[in-house]
Amino acid sequence: MHWDRLDLDARYLFRIRAYAAVSADPPVFSHHSAAAIWGFPRPTSWPTDVHITVPQALGGRSKPGIVRHSATTPDALPSGAITRGGLLVTSAAQTAVTMARVLPSPQAVAMMDKAIHIPRRMAPEGSPVTILVSRDELQSAMDTLAGSGRRYGKSAALRAGDFASTQSDSGGESISRAHMFLLGFTAPELQVRFDDAAGFIAYVDFFWRGINKVGEFDGHGKYVKEAYMSGRTTAEIVMNEKRREDRIRACGPSVSRWDWPVARDLAAFGMFLSRIGVPGRVNTPTFLRRHRARCRCR
Repeated sequence: MHWDRLDLDARYLFRIRAYAAVSADPPVFSHHSAAAIWGFPRPTSWPTDVHITVPQALGGRSKPGIVRHSATTPDALPSGAITRGGLLVTSAAQTAVTMARVLPSPQAVAMMDKAIHIPRRMAPEGSPVTILVSRDELQSAMDTLAGSGRRYGKSAALRAGDFASTQSDSGGESISRAHMFLLGFTAPELQVRFDDAAGFIAYVDFFWRGINKVGEFDGHGKYVKEAYMSGRTTAEIVMNEKRREDRIRACGPSVSRWDWPVARDLAAFGMFLSRIGVPGRVNTPTFLRRHRARCRCR
């Protein structure tokens, strides 16, 4: 395995597995490490530290490269850990709620969305794709947090859980949807199906029916990652996307796309949505001026 050929996600997972391999007892991975193991999206880089949870009675100190967390709830104890990919890890529901306490709201929403996402497509062999967490399981973890007294990030995590949707297909869609809300724009419908005389076209990421506008988050991964390419070349994917978009436009809606640089930048995204005509719930330009002054958007 060549380190310089691994992407950042793979490098972090390699660190996690390396720590598991040299540990005397199987560690219970939690927080950022659990999120990476579950495949939760992280729009920014993963940390280099490996995070584990230990029973409160064991205590112990963190050391360079390893962050130890003391379990404070029964579902975080090693006895309640789940095995995933040969590693012991906190449950997907607990991981999503834990991360929502420490991450900025849009990133927390992205992890919550991934946890409860219900795929529309079937697996290649024809069996249904399994979901990580049911909405009820996530709600149970949120209820545990709600009854846990005063805790850092509690209110933010509960808000992210309430806002989470089963319909976001990617971290980029989730971040975009959260930013639409923060900026005061009208919420779109998610994953709306389009068909024409030739049959099924696609499910679109966002649709504002009132202005007949389709919005698509255009992540880089679909053009370069094997999981999305399914044996196709980048050129073939680009042409397929163009034909798909042409068919949608022929049905009447206009189509606008944005990528990560726009989606990450709250001010730039707000200007983009205003430019393509998405209506706002509030005076968006005024809100943007206030937010830029308060948050120092870059």
